[in-house]
Amino acid sequence: MSGGTRRALLILAGAILLTAIIWLAVLESGSYTRAVCRRINSFGYHVSPSDLYSQGYGNDTSISQVVGGELDEVRELSRECGFSAETERTGKVELLLWQMDDTRVMVIWLLDREPELVFIEETGTDNVYSIQQ
Repeated sequence: MSGGTRRALLILAGAILLTAIIWLAVLESGSYTRAVCRRINSFGYHVSPSDLYSQGYGNDTSISQVVGGELDEVRELSRECGFSAETERTGKVELLLWQMDDTRVMVIWLLDREPELVFIEETGTDNVYSIQQ
């Protein structure tokens, strides 16, 4: 392979890589997980979409139906932070988890891609906290 061909292939590979990086940045900037991260980060955190573990629970269900337990405490914690905490409304339910450190997980319940319940749970216990620092 000649030097000119090698240079042309390297330039082409660089252009393809640059295009892929720009495309990924544009796609991620408009994603709903990016919007959720911006909202969480407005409370002083530094989370990105790649930090989140996602679990979908389906359409035409509610957070209450998925959880099947008592939600009064986490509803109140979420409302204090400005989230609507609508757990009975039906739609597409998703759960996002962010492992903050060895002992805390941020729990983010989404309904139709909007955060409804957001709180911090201490792993290994039943203790829950507000995300306000």
